[in-house]
This record gives sequence, C-alpha cells and structure tokens, in this order.
Amino acid sequence: MTDNYEWMKTNEPQSNTDYSPYTDKQYSNYINDINGGSYSNSSLSLVNFDLGQIYNSNKYIDSSDLYIVLPITMVAAYRTANATVAPATSSSALCSIKTNFLNLIHQCDLQINGKTIESTTSFINVARHFQLISEMSQNDLLNLGPTLGFSPNGLDNVKSMKYSNTTTTAATAACPGYGISNNRIVGSPDNQIVLNTVQNSGIANGSLQYKVGRYIDTNNQDNNMTALVTAAQMGIEFRPYHVRSGNFLIWYDYCVIKVGHLFESMNKIGLVKKLDASIRIWVNTGTVNVAVAQPNSTDLNYSLTTANNTFSNTCPLMINWLGNTEANGGVAAGTAGIVAGLYINKPPTTTFNGINLALSAAQHPLPNCRLYYSQIAVDDTLSLKYDQENHHKQIVYRSVTSSMCPNIQAGSNFSQVINAGIVHPTGILLVPFLANSIAGGFGDSQWKSPFDSCPATTCPIPLVNLQVNVGGTNMLQSNLFTNYENFISQVNLAESLTSSDFGVSCGLINQSWWEFSRFYYVNIERTDAADKLGPRNINISFTNGGNVNIDVMAFIFYSDEFKIDINTGIVNPK
Repeated sequence: MTDNYEWMKTNEPQSNTDYSPYTDKQYSNYINDINGGSYSNSSLSLVNFDLGQIYNSNKYIDSSDLYIVLPITMVAAYRTANATVAPATSSSALCSIKTNFLNLIHQCDLQINGKTIESTTSFINVARHFQLISEMSQNDLLNLGPTLGFSPNGLDNVKSMKYSNTTTTAATAACPGYGISNNRIVGSPDNQIVLNTVQNSGIANGSLQYKVGRYIDTNNQDNNMTALVTAAQMGIEFRPYHVRSGNFLIWYDYCVIKVGHLFESMNKIGLVKKLDASIRIWVNTGTVNVAVAQPNSTDLNYSLTTANNTFSNTCPLMINWLGNTEANGGVAAGTAGIVAGLYINKPPTTTFNGINLALSAAQHPLPNCRLYYSQIAVDDTLSLKYDQENHHKQIVYRSVTSSMCPNIQAGSNFSQVINAGIVHPTGILLVPFLANSIAGGFGDSQWKSPFDSCPATTCPIPLVNLQVNVGGTNMLQSNLFTNYENFISQVNLAESLTSSDFGVSCGLINQSWWEFSRFYYVNIERTDAADKLGPRNINISFTNGGNVNIDVMAFIFYSDEFKIDINTGIVNPK
C-alpha cells in the first residue's frame, strides 16, 4: 500500500494554487443559544439554537465544522441526616463526567428552512457514541479525544467493572455502588491479577483517573500552579477547574460537541452562505442523593434508590469511589450521604435531606451555551462556479430511530418487529443493559447509575442466535451463535468505504473491550436497489444468553436525502 501511495503521489500534477481554494477562513465566531440563560436543570434541559441569524453574502460557513460548547457545572455536598459536612481538603476527585460528552445529550432535532431534517430520537447518545468510537482512529483519540470528553489513554477500563447486588453486598465492605460499577479511581489501571488475591481486585478505571485530573484543583495542589494561573484566568481561557464554597464542592467544565456528531446531515451539507437552521438539544441534567456507609475508611459503601435520582434518562455524572481515610482524600468522617448534581450554568434549588445546592452560589464563567462557526472566503472564480452549480445541492445522509425491548428474561428467546415500513435501512444496532427489574440489583435503569460508566460502556450479557429479518429476508446467512463470531463478522471487520463511513476498521473497539461491553451491529445495506426504495418491516430475534434479565435498545440507521440551495438556505424535498 505504501508503494502504491508513493507512486500515485509522484505522478500527481503540482501547482502553486493547490494549497487552498480559500482566500480567508476565520474561526471563533459564535452565537449564544436563545434560552437567555434559563435552563430547567431538574431533569432534561432544553437548549435552542437559531442559525438563521448567521449570514454573509460574501462568505460561507462550513456546516461540518460547527460545534457546541456546554457550560457544565457539577456541585456536591457531603451530608449528615439533614446538614452539610465539611469535605476533606483533597475532595476534587469525588465527581467527574462520563466518557464522551455526547452522553450529555438525550435527544435532539434539526430543522432547516422550517422543514424537519432529523427528528428527535431517544437515547441518541448511545447510537452516536458507538458510531464515534467505531470511526475514531488512535490519532483522533490522542489529539481530539480530551476535547470531546475522552481520555487519551482510551476507553473506560472494562477490567475494573464490578457487579454487586443488595442480597450479597448490603452489609459487606467496599461496595462502590449497587449494580455494575466502574467508578474506582484508586489502584492500577493495567494489572489483571495480584498475588494472594482475586482477579481484578486491584484494578482502577484508568480513563476515569484522567477525567478526574482534568480539573485543576484550586484548593489543594502540591505544585501550587494556581499561584501562576488564577481561577478567574482559567475561566477566561475555558479551562476546567474545581473550587470550594463553604461545604460545597464545585466543578466547572466546558463540554465540546461537534454538531456533525449529532446530525450526520450537517456533515454532508458543506459550504453554504445561508443555513436557516434551528437546533434543539435536550441535555441530561439532574441531582442524586447517594447513601454512604463506613466513610473515612477503605470499607466505604455507596447506594442509591430510584426516588433519590432525578435523572430521567442517562446520568452523565460519575460519583467516584473514594475508599480511603479522610486525610488521604476519602469521604469525610460522619458523612451519611452525598447530594450531587450536573447542570447547565448553575444548580437549581434542591431539597434532598434539606440540602440546597443553589446555596453554593455556583455560577459558571460562561453563562450561555454557544455554537461556534467559521467564516470562509473562496477564490472568486471558484465561488461563482460553486454558487451556480449548487442551487439544488443533493444531500444524502444517515439518520436513526430507536426503540426499547424491556425486561427480556434470562435464557429466553425474543422475536419482535421493531419497525413497520421503514425505507432504505442501512444498519441495526442492538445494545443490552441490565434490566431495571432485576431483583436485588441496582433497582433502576443501568444508564441512570452515577456509579457505572454506562452508557459509555454497557454490560457483558451475550445475545445468541441473533438474526435480523428485513422485508421477509434474513440478513445473516445463519444465526450468529457465538459472541466471537459476531465480533469478527459484524464489528471488527465491518466494511467501510471511507474513514468517516459507518465501519470500525479504524475504530477504538477491540475484542477484549467488546466482550465486557457489548454493541451488536448488523449491516443491512446490501440489497437490491428496488428493495431499498420500498418500505419494509424489520424483525429482530435472539436469545438472552446471560443469567439476568436485560433491556435491549434497538437502533435503526437509515438513509435519507434532501436538496438545499446553498445561497438562500431553501430546502426542497428529495
């Protein structure tokens, strides 16, 4: 392949005008959302952007490089029955945001010129997270990963996952949270076994260690870097940091989300002079009231009931396990619980055990959500040609729908039509999670746990005898029975036409990680052209090969299209 590349390169004609067709490109232009600084922050928080105000007859904007910055504030307080407890000096490791800032978003929609281009889809974060980690390269991860909410070390460590349930761990020591937990930041991120102990007992989530270190602790630093850069200066520079306000712990973060990672259509539009678009995103915000037992020790226990969790969907907040003495950064002595939340800009009034996080007076240095865009000037000759040829520019993209298959019994068979009459489907993604009906388990949906890295990770439950039927035709030659078989044929070797297409040949997923965090993808694009254009039913069938009940999210990726005038922003149907 290197020889072919070098040969083609040496035969390519060269010119002084090859470097760029642009005569100017300016970044750092932005618009604020139209919320006016008002966000509900009780559960889902709606954020609105109006792109119609962006227009310059002499310059273009590139829809593919739009990105949103969310000013996220996390606030926490240790409590007794109904009063706050002074935290340890080094408590900055208590909270962080789960991997990939896309998991802050529950659903979103896009309208252009008053026409709906991409509709709201529940749990869009799960589908787009899989798509992103299956398309990112290791260089992407190293260079862009931290900006997008990843650790440069990679995905969450699945070897540090633990499972606890109330029947066996209610009175035992060192429970980092009921259900699956992956919130240990203390220990080795690499070793799988330690002599004279059980496998994986000393393993920490190395990715989470990095996420904790993302926040500069303005209260307790051995190197005293805050003597060089103050909290106010970090706010101006958009640098995440941690402060204390009385007994309250506060973290400020700047969460970057590429618009094209939410809406594939925005990646495909390209240069336009007017984009009369309206974007709505629903952000996962809320508060948890975690019960604490045996604080100030290595026997620390966390638990959480459904009634003490206001996150209605994904909980992007991590409550990290600090199993040590208070002097060494553990949970303060006398603590009976932790009230903590994740919000846009500032916390609302909270009432769990009388603890009001609004009294922290936390206020993000960035009071509004922002959408950034570039302005581009193109060489006059090229610009004139581009304008004339793109009054009806054809845009073809993939969108996604979702459905839930709840409470599938352990060992049982499942078969169901998940969509009746969809046109041009391209792929099916099935994602298993522990069911919220598991007796003695977490007692709520797995993705709502602040102890679990879910949905950045899932669970190791196998789906066997997997088959997808589209319009009466099986998409798989034979039912996929073994898990390794599914990984090799559908995930690891999925065909991709380019690095941006929906395949994982350049992705971050490997077999070891996938065996503990399951995403089942089936390509259903390969069919006759006549079949693609007609509505067809989609049926999925499989057997729950695990020992517990599961909920399965089913996503259907499908192709869609529209035409846009790049000068006026007018959209015509396909």
